[in-house]
Amino acid sequence: MSLESTDRIYRHFLAGFKGAAQPRARRRIGAELKFPFVNFAGEAVSSETVDALWGYLVERGWRADKDPASGRATGARKAGESNDTVASCETGYCKAEFSLAHAAGLFELRETFESVLNDIRPFLEQNGVRLLCYGIQPVTPPSAKLLMKKMRAGFWDKALPSNNVISREDGDDVHLFTVNACSHVHVGVMPEEAVRIVNTLNGLAGAQISLTAHSPVLNGWIKTDHKCVNEKLWDWWQPAKGRVGVPSRPFADLADYVRRIADLRPVYVKREAQPVLLCRHYESFSDYFAEDTATGLTVDGREIKVVPEMADIAVHNSCYWYTARISRYFTVENRVFDQQPGDALLAPAALTLGLVCAAEEAWEEVSGYSWDTLREAREQACLHGMDWSLDGMSAVSLTERMLELAELGLRRRARGEEAFLVPLKERLAGRACPSDEVMSLPRSDWPAALLKERAI
Repeated sequence: MSLESTDRIYRHFLAGFKGAAQPRARRRIGAELKFPFVNFAGEAVSSETVDALWGYLVERGWRADKDPASGRATGARKAGESNDTVASCETGYCKAEFSLAHAAGLFELRETFESVLNDIRPFLEQNGVRLLCYGIQPVTPPSAKLLMKKMRAGFWDKALPSNNVISREDGDDVHLFTVNACSHVHVGVMPEEAVRIVNTLNGLAGAQISLTAHSPVLNGWIKTDHKCVNEKLWDWWQPAKGRVGVPSRPFADLADYVRRIADLRPVYVKREAQPVLLCRHYESFSDYFAEDTATGLTVDGREIKVVPEMADIAVHNSCYWYTARISRYFTVENRVFDQQPGDALLAPAALTLGLVCAAEEAWEEVSGYSWDTLREAREQACLHGMDWSLDGMSAVSLTERMLELAELGLRRRARGEEAFLVPLKERLAGRACPSDEVMSLPRSDWPAALLKERAI
């Protein structure tokens, strides 16, 4: 690892936080809400239908987003108070993603999403499309056929190839992410608190999954061995690579965070709107970044020279997938949640914001447990939802304490936002996560029963 290049990356993080951070009293919050796009049979809609949605939104005053490499429309956006609300698809075209403009609070965030729904509802009705408030595409299996045709999605099978789950005839394991539907949360933080908050949210991954697991179905039938398939996709794609899930140990401080991500192997950089693959040439991103002129590969396998740029740090910062991380926008991003039922779409945002606003107490709670036990809690929650215990820790006791802390944090804001925690409190009282409800639906009426319960 090059110490000089790592120091440059660290200074870039400090500058990024300086530009993005706001006082704690004015924290802003954003959400990335992802939903399976399905027809009335629960199957993935066609790519042509999704393409038509972008044109429809443009007609309603949104601005088109286009892939820089192909020029294809890949989404649409409209202005928010501090940034844009963006409608798009991520890896798979059958997975809608609505990145809501960052807002001052949860009620404002809800208003933004309701505005989005008002804009798209006529299109959904006219085209027989439903958004599922559910954590994974329930019927259509993952494959390369579902891949979104844009630069960011199209090269991962060459960069990090894997066929542990998906057969070569159907694509690569990265195509598992054509079907998952998550709920990610971004919260504005100060640089001196960012790492402690990341550690806290990673340490509570098991508790968060226990309450919100909502993806027991894959390829058209219930996987009774997992209540949260969505989160396990990361492990199945990149086992033992050190860039997914809960990190092997908490980060000591921001400098330690930067050192450890700089030590990860780089995946790619962007030049002239095209990816340049680095992963076959460099053991760490800091080694690449220390070069005056580096070597990479084009997608078609040609070796080329590139000069490292500061913008490459942001690309690298999106190429590891801890359950909580510092995003390339210098927010804390909590990535652990399945998409939730319709009455709880902003419960993940409320839980995250509350824990951030009670960061000191939450970290004290997390520090009382072995980190290895907390990492194992994530595994147990993916398997069993609310029904697990481990080394004196139980899903019930840990989630109960987590909700108490989240409510404490939200009450400090004095905005009444603790109301968004009510669905999670009800689950705790009933000792059940949303996957338990899905698994209790009548199998004789599958998947119609799921659509009836979860469709917008």
